[in-house]
Amino acid sequence: MDDDQFYPDWLYKKLIEDDLPWDQKSPHDLEEFLSKYTLHDSFWVGVFHHVAFDRSVTLAFQWDSVWLPDEVKEGTSHVDDWPYLFVQLDEVEEVSKANFIELDGINRAIGGAEIMKLEGANHLAIDDVYGGQVNLVFKGNNSIIALNPDGSVLEI
Repeated sequence: MDDDQFYPDWLYKKLIEDDLPWDQKSPHDLEEFLSKYTLHDSFWVGVFHHVAFDRSVTLAFQWDSVWLPDEVKEGTSHVDDWPYLFVQLDEVEEVSKANFIELDGINRAIGGAEIMKLEGANHLAIDDVYGGQVNLVFKGNNSIIALNPDGSVLEI
């Protein structure tokens, strides 16, 4: 990894080419996942909308291991040791954001996330600690996978 580079090489390639190992995804759906784990204090990597080929969106986070059970990953405040978490949403109808202000190079930390079903669609809201919110509406399935900083799968 180049010193000027914020993320490992494998992350750029897998996100751009939509080549994450989804065949090794977690058995949890998003609702189960959010009842068992938290995104609190995790950092956004980005929202990747695969409009060239389908209606899926991949959400990417540096997942704060401080809040994880030790049997999943030993907690550390050293961000470079945090795993990466990916959530793929299918049949996305809408992606929006609200209350985003410029933070002058500060990475947005997640405050919380919630999902609910309304009128036949899933509504996912992810709030950051600065008052910003990302909202997604989707009708398809969702998949979750976590990868260690070296790109290997983290069992959750």
